[in-house]
Amino acid sequence: MTTIAKNKPTFFGVGAAHLGGKEGVIALLRKAGFTVEAVY
Repeated sequence: MTTIAKNKPTFFGVGAAHLGGKEGVIALLRKAGFTVEAVY
């Protein structure tokens, strides 16, 4: 994910079970310096 997202704006669809918690996708991407926003 990080390699692809660093090259251009990217949308990734991720299942809800993978999003939350300290080791979830949102936390890990934010730790890596990415901005994570909800899409409505």
